[in-house]
Amino acid sequence: MAKTKYDFSSFSELDFYKKVNARLVELAEVEKLARIIELGCGTGGVTELILDRVNTAKNTVIYAIDSSASAIAASFARLESRKEAVIKFIQTEAQNLGSTVAEQVDSVIFCNSIHYINNKIDMINQIGNRLKSGGTFAFNTSFYSGSHPPETEVILRKWMMKTIRLLKNRYGILPKKTEKAESRVQLTPENYIELVLSNGFYIKEKEVIEVDVPLDGWYHISSFQDWIEGVLPGIPLAKGKEILQETVKDLFEELNIQTLQRNWLSIVAVKK
Repeated sequence: MAKTKYDFSSFSELDFYKKVNARLVELAEVEKLARIIELGCGTGGVTELILDRVNTAKNTVIYAIDSSASAIAASFARLESRKEAVIKFIQTEAQNLGSTVAEQVDSVIFCNSIHYINNKIDMINQIGNRLKSGGTFAFNTSFYSGSHPPETEVILRKWMMKTIRLLKNRYGILPKKTEKAESRVQLTPENYIELVLSNGFYIKEKEVIEVDVPLDGWYHISSFQDWIEGVLPGIPLAKGKEILQETVKDLFEELNIQTLQRNWLSIVAVKK
């Protein structure tokens, strides 16, 4: 029997999510760049978006970095026929950037993962050290204070209440009160701006995109380990996935809604 995956891959292939990241790649103006680092490349979805915009294979090098060997393998298989640029796949944690890529580059792109970094000051400092003067650091996140519009809070609470009730009734278990996962310790947009400003950058672009996330988005994110552990700490992954997916489908049907809004913060900062 195949092992169940609790990764981000099914969510990352949804059209609305590709559009969010395509906007960040557009803001980063990658078509003007020769050397690019992509942190947290996953299965290659954003790398593909970068390739769609770069100009010439002979001038462009992409360092695609991810901690997962299986994600790197999937990304390689996905992109091996693409010739728009040289892609150098590297398996390591984003936090090891300083000892991973020796040369200075034109841009570092970090899609929807910076919220997982514990020591963000050190991470941004490493990014700054890898960038040429005038190089760009482009990142986005949907895990920040303000990502949930106020009018959606009551719906999200209702989802969690339905989930906890069903977990207790079906399996006799409840989430454990533990320390928040790093992605649940949410900074404000102003916090992120201060982080980059204090590490030798200035802000070129700051944008908040209001995204109408369809049921598919909420359904697929409920199969992702970090999401399950974040909203249901201590619950076995299989049970958490089952209940979250069941209750979100019921919730959308009960409320007769097609989407639920979530906001993405995008920032492009330039090294002084």
